[in-house]
Amino acid sequence: MVSEFPVPPVIGALPGRFRGIIVELLGDRAPDLLAALRTQAKPTLAQQEAVLGVLVDAFVDHLGPWDEPTPRGVLIDDAFGAFLERWPAEDLTER
Repeated sequence: MVSEFPVPPVIGALPGRFRGIIVELLGDRAPDLLAALRTQAKPTLAQQEAVLGVLVDAFVDHLGPWDEPTPRGVLIDDAFGAFLERWPAEDLTER
């Protein structure tokens, strides 16, 4: 049975609270990946790993004194968790 409703692309399916930060970071650090995720309903495993790599790098950039995350670092960490919750690795394929 085919759904009457189209599946939103990866970016559109992200929780609104985290969509902006993920789009911003991917736009700055991996624009080709962002473009792909705007058209696909589900990331590949490699794309998931790339998104998580971008988020980890950005998180590290936003550690304050004593390696505590800044408010932006907390948002990035929460976005990381939301992405993994929405698309866990076991639900993804290589292609």
